[in-house]
Amino acid sequence: MDTRDTTANPTAPAFSPDLTRREVAVRLGGGAIATLLLAAGRGPSPTAAQDATPTGATGTTAQLLGGGQPQAAPGLELTLRRIVHEPGGRVPAHSHPGALVIFVEAGTWGYTPLGGTALLTRAGAASTPAAGAAASPGAQTFGGGAPGAGAPLPVGEEVLLGAGDWLFVEDPEDDVRNAGGDDVVLLVAGLTRVGEPFTSFFAP
Repeated sequence: MDTRDTTANPTAPAFSPDLTRREVAVRLGGGAIATLLLAAGRGPSPTAAQDATPTGATGTTAQLLGGGQPQAAPGLELTLRRIVHEPGGRVPAHSHPGALVIFVEAGTWGYTPLGGTALLTRAGAASTPAAGAAASPGAQTFGGGAPGAGAPLPVGEEVLLGAGDWLFVEDPEDDVRNAGGDDVVLLVAGLTRVGEPFTSFFAP
């Protein structure tokens, strides 16, 4: 079995049920932290490449674009990932250890929250600055002037997101899929707990 680290390769093969747990952790990006120049100048946590079990994940690749451990947030790692779900791709019930901002760059993405906090902001929901607030050119505020504000999503109900939509999720548990005929491309910024796998799959 091929055990090469493919996290830095945007053409990495999709997940397969017969991958080893370590290969999956590497493809999800945890192991790649050790190979990056970390923005905060710190080394990776010794448990950055913990095991994960991708039961049933299909048609999905993940690329770690960068990361580091901010001094202002001890015990947390800040990362940026690019996730691609091919048509028919799905990542079944799973969780993440912290807070994420998930931006839909392209495609139609089906998101079903199963637990945690999930707030949705639709493309075009940007508002003008609050009265009396000075705005720099190109600056936008969201959800009536509160950065990051969004509509809470009900647990267990799928919502479809399109290009420009984004989620703020905290300690999320979810099930996601490509709900269209083209690739879904996501940019995922995560502030997650050091030493925990970025993605943990639920037992079948």
